[in-house]
Amino acid sequence: MSDGPKRVIKALVLDIDGVLTDGTVEVQGLCRKRVFLRDIDALTIIRGKGISIAFMTGEDEAEAGLIVERCGGASHVIYGAKDKGAGIREMARKLDLDLSELCYLADARRDIPALKLVGLALCPADGDRLAKRAAHVVLEASGGRGAVSEAVDLILEQNEKKLDS
Repeated sequence: MSDGPKRVIKALVLDIDGVLTDGTVEVQGLCRKRVFLRDIDALTIIRGKGISIAFMTGEDEAEAGLIVERCGGASHVIYGAKDKGAGIREMARKLDLDLSELCYLADARRDIPALKLVGLALCPADGDRLAKRAAHVVLEASGGRGAVSEAVDLILEQNEKKLDS
């Protein structure tokens, strides 16, 4: 665990299930998931500060595309990412950024390889215990209940400190 990014964060990469949603699925013919509106508002704020938003999810586009759209879209989206380490490297290439300039917010064991590669690794309070151990910061908020909003505040505060020093 470190105290945060060595560089200014230029992109926020979000997992979807367990981060933007509470990680549960309501199955009644069609899959239903909920997104916390304060988290969507936070994405609007961070975009206004010039920070890119990207999504990397193990789900396919049919499952996650509506959530990405509801969140205002993204600079890049990787669907069907089962190997999150390879996915975060691909995301850095697509965004033309160094891995140290990425913040990745994720909650599951399969996210650990990516969490270990980025400049700022964040995990929601209700994330998997091993994912929490791999993160630089474990957030106070849970997935689907303000984790994204808290992450945005943290990134903006830390970037401001880095730019002032």
